[in-house]
Order: sequence, then C-alpha cells, then structure tokens
Amino acid sequence: MPNLRSLGDPFGTTGVHIAETGSTRIAKFQRIARSARLEGSEMNAKQALQLDHSDHPSSGQRATVGNHSRCLFARTRLLALLAFAALGCAAAPAGTAGPNSAAKFSSGAKAPLEVPRTVITPERATDIPELTKQAFELAEAHQYEAAARGYDRVFELDPDSGTACGVLFKAAEMYDYGALQEQALARYEQVSRRFPSCELDSVARVRALRLLTYLEHYARAGELAELTAAKYPGLQGTSQIAVLSARALSRLALGDDVQAEYFVSKARDIIERENLDAAGRVPQELAPVYFALGELRRLRAERIHFVPVPENFGAALEQRCQLLLDAQSAYSDAMRAYDAHWSAMAGFRVGELYQKLHGELMQVPPPKSADTERRRQLFEGAMRLRYSILLDKAKAMMDHTVTMADRTGEQSPWVLKARQARDAIAQATQDEHAALAKLPYTREQLQAALDSFASGHAP
Repeated sequence: MPNLRSLGDPFGTTGVHIAETGSTRIAKFQRIARSARLEGSEMNAKQALQLDHSDHPSSGQRATVGNHSRCLFARTRLLALLAFAALGCAAAPAGTAGPNSAAKFSSGAKAPLEVPRTVITPERATDIPELTKQAFELAEAHQYEAAARGYDRVFELDPDSGTACGVLFKAAEMYDYGALQEQALARYEQVSRRFPSCELDSVARVRALRLLTYLEHYARAGELAELTAAKYPGLQGTSQIAVLSARALSRLALGDDVQAEYFVSKARDIIERENLDAAGRVPQELAPVYFALGELRRLRAERIHFVPVPENFGAALEQRCQLLLDAQSAYSDAMRAYDAHWSAMAGFRVGELYQKLHGELMQVPPPKSADTERRRQLFEGAMRLRYSILLDKAKAMMDHTVTMADRTGEQSPWVLKARQARDAIAQATQDEHAALAKLPYTREQLQAALDSFASGHAP
C-alpha cells in the first residue's frame, strides 16, 4: 500500500493526505545519500589537512580518522539499503498481497460486515430499522395515515430488500385501516405486480378484490378475481367468498344475471357450510355477497314493465312485487354487516325499488272500459290512492339511510344519491296529494272505484 503522510495545509485545513509514490521516495533517498557522501568528503579533507599540519600524527589521531571513516562507510551503506528497500516497496502494486503476504496463510476470507442503511435528511441521520420502528409505533398508536406514510418512506428508500414486500403490504394495510381505500388499493395491487412470489401475494389480492368491489370498480374486480381463482384454486372461506362476489358483481354490471347467479350460489353454499350467517350481525365479508344477490333480484324485477300493459297485468305486478321483496330481503342481509358504506348502498337500492315501481305504475294508461272523462278521472284517482304507499315506503327507506349516514359519518356518493332521492320523493308525494285534491271525488268514492276495477267491472 502507498505510504500516507499528513501534510500541513497552506489554507489552514488539516487531515489532507497524499500518497508518496516509489519514484518520489527514491529521489528523496538519493538526495540524502549525496548529502552524506559530500559530508564525508568534507570531513576527510579536514582530517587530512589536520594531519598535514602535524608532522608526526599521534596514534590517537590516526585512530580517530579510521573510526570516522568506518562510521561514514556504515552510514552510507545503511542509506543505500534503505533506498533499495524504498524501490522495492514502490514497485509492489498497491492493494495486492505479495506471495509471502499474511493473506496467503489466512484460513478464509471473512464475510463482509453488513450495517443498516443510513438515511440523512436536513434534520437528522437515521437508518432503515429505525424508520420501520417509528412506523410501527405510529400504527400501535392508531395513527394509521402517518404510519402508512412511514412505511411508504421505508419502501421508497429500500425497494429491493428482502423485507420490501412486507413493508409495502404494511403501507397498504395502514391506509386500509385509515379508510383511505384508493391509496390502500394501489399498494395491494403493487404488491401482487411487483412481488408475485411473495407469501403475501394471495392476501394482497383478496384485499384488493374487497376494495375494488367496495369502490364499485367491478370490471377490474372481475379481471383480478379471474386471475386469482386461476393462481390460487385452493382458497377457502371468506377469501373464496371475496373472489366469488367480485366475479358475480362484475357479471351483473354487464347485465349477465345467469353467470352472476352461479357465483352467488357458490358463495352462499360456503356461507351455509361454514355457518357464517348466524342470527344477528354477519361478517363484513358477506356484505358483497348479499348485495350481489339483491342486485340480481333487482335486475330481474326491473325487467318486468307495465307499458304496454301486459295481458295479465295482475300476475305481472305480483311477480314484480315478489322480486322487489326478495331483493329487499337480500339488501337487508347486507346491512347486517353493520358497514356504513354497504348499508348506504343497500338502503338506497331498496328505496329506489319502491320509487321506480311507483313511477312505472303511474304511467299505466286507463283501460278501455274507462271511456268517459269521469271514468278516466276515477281510474287516475284510484291508481294514485292505491300506490301512494310505495312513495311512503321509498321515503322511509331514504330517511333511514340518510340518518344512518349522519350518525356514522358516511360520505359516499350513495349518501348523496339518497338525499337527492329523498327530496324527489317528498316532492312527488306533495304532487300526489295535490292531484288527488283536484279530482271531483272523495277518498271513499275512489276506494269504491278501486274495488270495482278489482272485480273487473267499470264503476
């Protein structure tokens, strides 16, 4: 290795080191050797002059001259040896052990010492384990968003470490706990894309599916569910239910109730087999299944129309009402998960079912037997009186949904829809009352007309 020496810095700084090369040392020793030879020559000359001035030098004087000569020879020889040694050191390549180096006899190279990666910021210096610990402590204190940002920072600084998958998953989980669904979803999906062999991959996929259905990204949910089912065919319990409900909702979004019914049925089989639907509250993982069942029945109910008037109006109306009640039952089961978001979605759907049915029934034209203005007025009044209860049920459900949202702080678009629908229903109810008041008939007369229509006779 080159010999390092410390030099004084003319600008006042210290600790500046330079390496002396072999040629520099050789030149240095050559200057020392020349100086020594000159010094010896001068000394010999002086001693000779002294002897010349002495006609008869004593034995002591001759011994002194001899001693000086021998010392000079020894000194010159030592300097020559040092110069050759310097030449040898300069010739050896820096950093490479020679054939007789101690490395030759080493039992083996030691493993490199690994230290935590240091992170330096304008405020302080820390390391990855310390940042991870801080994120964990924030999570323990239920400061989920701050904890998520901490895990994000750790992953950003060390994205290729052996713990990167777990760190990214923890960031997603903290955003999930903090009700920041979009941020959580992005990281769960990133876990699956970047670490497909990670042991957390299947868990991240299932959680991503739940968030995709929660956020109504049904097309993406269907795609991920298909891939997950193919990669992990052995999923069980609520994980399998998440896959099946995502597939069902994605098919319903396309109007494919046949395939959707197949996936819903398989999910319900798991629920029944594992006794997940006990009396009272149900696990949140079941809410998407029951909501999908409600959507399935709603879709089929709304395919039954009354304009043009079907041949068997009564049977068609009965079928539609039965599907409405079945859908309401499924939506009510979704509410039993006590999740404000799914409850808002289900509550709005129930109110909407009654509101739409009322609107379509008000479009039914008078029968051929209502061939006079008086009979047409009677028919209109009877229909308004009979089906006004649908508006009452719709408004009650919207009121319930809005009240629940105000109590829980739910602020999803479904709550806004429920508020708007509630106001529209209230206005429709006022319009119904005003229309009935304009008719030249009492409620008793209108009820008699209803009975007459029901018996197949014109009033």
